[in-house]
Amino acid sequence: MKHYSRWIILALSIVLAVASYFYIDSKLNTDKFAGQMGQGPSGRGGPDGPRGAPGPGKGPTMSDSRAHQDTNNDESAVKVSVIKVQSGEYAPIIQGTAVTAPRYSLTLTSQVSGEVIEISPQLEAGKRVKQGDVLAVLRNRELNSAVASAEKTLASAELALKEEVRQGDQAKAEWQAAGFTDQPDSDLTWRIPQLAEAKAEVNSAKAALMEARENLQHTKVVAPFNGLVTARTISPGSYLSSSSEIATLYSTDRVEITLELASSDWAKLPDAKALLAGDWPVTVKSIDSQASWAGTVISVGQHIDTTTRMRSLNLAVEAPLDQASPLLPGAFVTVELQGKTLQNLWKLPNSALSQRGDIWFIDENHRLDYFPTTPLFVDAQYTYILVPEMMRDTPYSVLTKPYNSYQKGTLVDAMEQTEK
Repeated sequence: MKHYSRWIILALSIVLAVASYFYIDSKLNTDKFAGQMGQGPSGRGGPDGPRGAPGPGKGPTMSDSRAHQDTNNDESAVKVSVIKVQSGEYAPIIQGTAVTAPRYSLTLTSQVSGEVIEISPQLEAGKRVKQGDVLAVLRNRELNSAVASAEKTLASAELALKEEVRQGDQAKAEWQAAGFTDQPDSDLTWRIPQLAEAKAEVNSAKAALMEARENLQHTKVVAPFNGLVTARTISPGSYLSSSSEIATLYSTDRVEITLELASSDWAKLPDAKALLAGDWPVTVKSIDSQASWAGTVISVGQHIDTTTRMRSLNLAVEAPLDQASPLLPGAFVTVELQGKTLQNLWKLPNSALSQRGDIWFIDENHRLDYFPTTPLFVDAQYTYILVPEMMRDTPYSVLTKPYNSYQKGTLVDAMEQTEK
């Protein structure tokens, strides 16, 4: 009897275990199905979780529509910061670095030989001289003698010319006194060739005297332009030969700057006529200080360097040493050159351009959208992009800090920022 009871208990245990397994499995399948159809424990749901849309089917029922409406009402909006922008026109700023150079740089040399007997107090490094100032005086006795000799030669030639004129007049008078009415067979009779030779001798003597006087004048070394003395190489008592160095001068009327620009920068500039009109905005800034100066465009390079593939633009700052902050030759500077005005641009913070090169904005349904772009130009704070043609007539809210995790179509709650 006990043997049968053990088998009955074992059979009942197996039946109970099997029944429990099927009950649990059925319960799990029921809950999973309810979750997929939006009938889960929370009463909301869908393929994408709490914010998903209803699953596919032949058509929504009344309960499905109500569930879809509840799902949209419960979709949480992502908070984003935006800036309100509208297309406008802006001018790029082309920047570059360069070194200032004087308009003229001259190593002043002696044109004649001689002993240095006088040096101007202005002929010192760092001092300024004016055009025509006598910087040094040389002594050369040979040049004085050459002037005296040339003066004597000229006087003798002039005397010979006067005598030749008198002899020619006398020859003509004797010809007429002899009763001749026609011209002589030879012009030697009236001494015409002799007169021409005497005149040539006078002209030659005048030229020689002029040269001698110029050479003597060169014993006074004068400044050829308004300049700055950067070096002096002579002393009193020095003997100079022709072409000996005296000093180095920089002109002070203006400094010049050669700016090398790539083709992309030239595309942002107007034509040469507008640049050379004299009023195109150019700002020159010191790298070492806060000083700045107004510049002008003086010439436009008409060739491309075969090595650098760059093209030069030549600028100038007038009277550089007379400015409130003097601009010295050889200074490192930054040049800011205004480009031509471009239309249909958005001016956006630099952070508005995503890492993938996209601009994210909010559409009319308050959802995220984007378009890829390449900035036309940038500066320290802003990015300037060409607005798509279909978006140029309407203001848009553009995200100031888009993240890579953003998805197109996401509902957003925008907080507008004002431009500082």
